Amino acid sequence: MEINGKLIKQITETKYLNVENTERYRPIMRIFFEHYEKLDYWLYKEDIYNELKNQDGFVSYTIEMCEQDLNQLVSWQSLSYFQDTDNVATVDEFKNRRYRYQMTEYAREIERFVMHLETLQVKQSSLEPKLFEKIRNLINMLITATDIKLIHEYFEDLNYNFTTLNENYKDFLKMFHEAKAEDMMKTENFIIYKDRVITYLRDFISGFQTNSLKIVDVLDKLPKNFEDTLLNALDEYQKSIPSLEPNFDYDYLKELNRGKWRSIKGWFKNDSGISESKRLKNAINDIINKIMKNVSAIIEMQASGVNRKEEYIHILKMFCNTNTLEDAKDIGVVAFGIPKVEHFSKIEKVTEMLDIDSLDIDPLYIELKSHSRKVKEATIKRAIVDKSLAKKEQLEAITAIRNREKAILDRHINAGEIDIKKLDKVSSFERRFILSLISSGLYKDDFVSNGNYGIKYKVIKNSNEYIDLISDDGVLRMPDLKIVFGGRNE
Repeated sequence: MEINGKLIKQITETKYLNVENTERYRPIMRIFFEHYEKLDYWLYKEDIYNELKNQDGFVSYTIEMCEQDLNQLVSWQSLSYFQDTDNVATVDEFKNRRYRYQMTEYAREIERFVMHLETLQVKQSSLEPKLFEKIRNLINMLITATDIKLIHEYFEDLNYNFTTLNENYKDFLKMFHEAKAEDMMKTENFIIYKDRVITYLRDFISGFQTNSLKIVDVLDKLPKNFEDTLLNALDEYQKSIPSLEPNFDYDYLKELNRGKWRSIKGWFKNDSGISESKRLKNAINDIINKIMKNVSAIIEMQASGVNRKEEYIHILKMFCNTNTLEDAKDIGVVAFGIPKVEHFSKIEKVTEMLDIDSLDIDPLYIELKSHSRKVKEATIKRAIVDKSLAKKEQLEAITAIRNREKAILDRHINAGEIDIKKLDKVSSFERRFILSLISSGLYKDDFVSNGNYGIKYKVIKNSNEYIDLISDDGVLRMPDLKIVFGGRNE
């Protein structure tokens, strides 16, 4: 994208849409646009005033206010004007300066766009498979055409149909992703329209697949220089049209046409990823699947309601046929479950068997404690037990383990490394210690520090092969690793 003066300049022509007195400016601009559509380009202030004075909200509107509004629109470049001197008979009439007004080019396009926005909600989108046929025929005509005027005509028609296709299918698919459509598809009334919607979508898919494959086939057979030939023909036609603008940027127009052509090609055939045509096909298939899923759920719900009703009637008949209250209670427990259930937590499983009968398990006795604040559990006074001997024994055991680990390190640290594949048979204790060192430093890129012994080490992978570490309690199959020591911490 090139940032130029046109891109960064303010568009003052749109100011009348959102300022004070917009309720007067917009009707004036709409009058000008409607007259422009009827090829009536120039209007006097009296023409504007006569159309507005009888409208609601313009009862107190005066000719002076109309002239003031017109001058304001001129200052915003929404209107242009010139002095009408054709019918001037006296000097006074010339001095009064009677002006005629017309819309500027920017203002016409802005008002046209505003009218499009006003009808946006009214527009009904549709999927037309014939558009693909038109696009295919236009591409074929572009290939065979030699006259630059026909090439330009076919290319404009192609862009119009392609733009219509894009807008229609995006607006149509958007309807199915709105909250209103989602809710509607979950109602029973939607079943009536289900067949019509699915038939409509499948007919579109059928026409779309038939023509899109043919379009891709045509695009694959295009000559390599077809794009340049097409753009040169369009450029030649544009230059043949007389232009009042001496510095018209034909290079920009050529790049614009190149982008349009590549967008059309990429929509049907995208070598670098999924094409937009395939996305459209997948989106429509997703909508059909969603419709079928919702309809199936609705039908299943209806069937479930009918089946449940029959079940309730059957249970009621069973209650009616009972002779005693105890029989009715038995049926109630089976039909509706136990009326009062107590849940106990922190109970260990006695067995993992699923098919064991509860009568085969020994009863479990649970002591229940009162939650009342008034009932307090009696405290039992116990003497303080001397645990210093147990602590001493535990400390001696830990010290012995540390000394064994330190002896292993001292044996290997002088060599600078522990190469696992070069080790002879080791004890199970030494194997566990070596694996603990590996687990701490395996995924570290730099040296790691062992806080117990003040050493630094790093685990390195020698190769992608696997080796055997033999110990007293078996053989461990593991990757080919090596522990490299980096000295002691300072």
